[in-house]
Amino acid sequence: MWTKERKIQDEMEMASATSVFAPGLSIKGNVEASSDIRIEGEIAGDVTTGRKVIVGVSGKITGNIKASEVCVMGEVLGDIFVQDLARFTAEARMKGNVYSGKIEIESGADMEVTLSKPKKSSANFTLPSTENQAKPAENKDTTKKTGKEMVRMDH
Repeated sequence: MWTKERKIQDEMEMASATSVFAPGLSIKGNVEASSDIRIEGEIAGDVTTGRKVIVGVSGKITGNIKASEVCVMGEVLGDIFVQDLARFTAEARMKGNVYSGKIEIESGADMEVTLSKPKKSSANFTLPSTENQAKPAENKDTTKKTGKEMVRMDH
């Protein structure tokens, strides 16, 4: 009986510790939370938490994500800064940079990213500042025309 009551209490705490952005919800602006965040709607702005961010299949973020863990099943257009695992399911669509020590990408994910490990300074784990990061390029040709043009192949 004691363990059943404890389990119910743990489940209630977990449920109250997740902020959910439902399908159809559209927000323009930055989101900061101390809880886990699940996004099924659309956010145009940065998302920051010390916990986990889940971008659901119907979720879309146009902005940067900074969290301890990220799971993307929807769409992210921006940079992701993660302390632990960055996971991308087969349904994920991502364009930007991913800074994470651990990355998991399922077959079928649509990824146009640069992957980097975050810098660790002595005892403290630090992520690059999102303030000085450039937004992902919008279909710009950045190759120099030298007569030896490079061909970019998209899948």
